[in-house]
Amino acid sequence: MITSPTPQKIKTVRTSLGYTQKEAAEMVHVTLRAWQLWEAGQRRMPSGLWELCVIKAGLHPLYKTSK
Repeated sequence: MITSPTPQKIKTVRTSLGYTQKEAAEMVHVTLRAWQLWEAGQRRMPSGLWELCVIKAGLHPLYKTSK
């Protein structure tokens, strides 16, 4: 089961993809401000949005694509 990530995990995944905060926010259909609050640790990222993020990034253990 995927759980809400830590702020550092959110930032690490985003930067490893080479995305700006704005690009990452658009990827999961949220505002830039929401993404900024998650990375700052001021709000918890909902686990469903985290799962969407890792699926779209190709990092979800059940939906990994072979390259």
